[in-house]
Amino acid sequence: MTSITPNAQRLVRALVVDGPTHRADLARSLDVSRATVTNLTTRLIEDGWVEELQQEVGSLKNPIGAAAGLGVLASVMFLVDSYTVTLARFDGRVLKNLTLTGPVGRPPTERMTAAASLLRTLLVECGVGAGALRALHLAVDTQMDALTGDVFAARASSRWYGVNPVRFFEDEFGVPVHAQNSARLEGLAEYLWGVGSEASDLLYVDVSYGVTSGHVVDGVIRSGNRGGSGELGHTIYDWNGPVCTCGNSGCLMQYVSIPALLRDYATATGAEASWSRFCTQVAADDPDARRIAERAAVILGRVLVSVCHVIDPETVVLNGPVARQVPGFTDIVAATVRELALPLVARNLRVVGAELDDVHAATARAGIESLRRVEAVISSAIPD
Repeated sequence: MTSITPNAQRLVRALVVDGPTHRADLARSLDVSRATVTNLTTRLIEDGWVEELQQEVGSLKNPIGAAAGLGVLASVMFLVDSYTVTLARFDGRVLKNLTLTGPVGRPPTERMTAAASLLRTLLVECGVGAGALRALHLAVDTQMDALTGDVFAARASSRWYGVNPVRFFEDEFGVPVHAQNSARLEGLAEYLWGVGSEASDLLYVDVSYGVTSGHVVDGVIRSGNRGGSGELGHTIYDWNGPVCTCGNSGCLMQYVSIPALLRDYATATGAEASWSRFCTQVAADDPDARRIAERAAVILGRVLVSVCHVIDPETVVLNGPVARQVPGFTDIVAATVRELALPLVARNLRVVGAELDDVHAATARAGIESLRRVEAVISSAIPD
């Protein structure tokens, strides 16, 4: 194996950062001649660091990508009732992705053990050993210290309390683990491949059994000092409101979430309703269901006005069952924000519904993309 030159290192870095690239584009980005790029890629292919993604056999027009010799990256993402594992090359090409579901309330150690077993299976199926794994992105659906992996004792974190997910996967695979909240990662997926793909500054809001958010700027999740930003559902709307699972009163999720909407509907009508039944009643213009849904949308819009005044996003993306399944919900939120926000913020702000359908696969893939933006991970791929 020949020693790798500085220009060859720059070429490998370009592939890791930008993904598979044609020789001509590499020459431009590296500011070298096409002949130099051709010579560099020939040597790097021989040494197993890069590979030609064949479209035409022997053609210099074929794109170049990262080879197996650089190693692989993994993404493990947990949602309430599922976990998704993705394996990819350093240039972002997904080798394999698989989602498995399990019962809600399954102990966290069992969930992590099952996900680790699935990752090992994917490594074998893709023909790479565990030693080829260079870094792992971990996304969990709870409040966790992104640096230490500590899960804090709170009712909102009860599904994960008592374990340290970061330490578990570090011990299992012996590689650096970079952690993020699942909802924040969903925001990155929508930024990269969804309705926010043309925005540079995006606020993602998921309205489901809780309310979570993620702020993405120039492809980077702004998750705060320890990963604690984005807990929009625990923003206080009314300090005299209903008691929340976090222990405070009047949190947004007590007004804008599936449990809150069903609670208010039962209180108004004296009858329990399933979520699908509630959505059907809204669509049928049932007065109680429509009033409750519209009130929730207005409340969310008011809270988003305050958030937008602080961070001034270009696009707000609404997702989750409430935004997707309640007729007119997103439109009312958007109208409320446009009506109440300051002109400088509201004038060019878009408030839209999410586009991505396969949220599991896209979000797990976003974990790979998040890793590829970490300098320590990029550097680990560059041969000496």
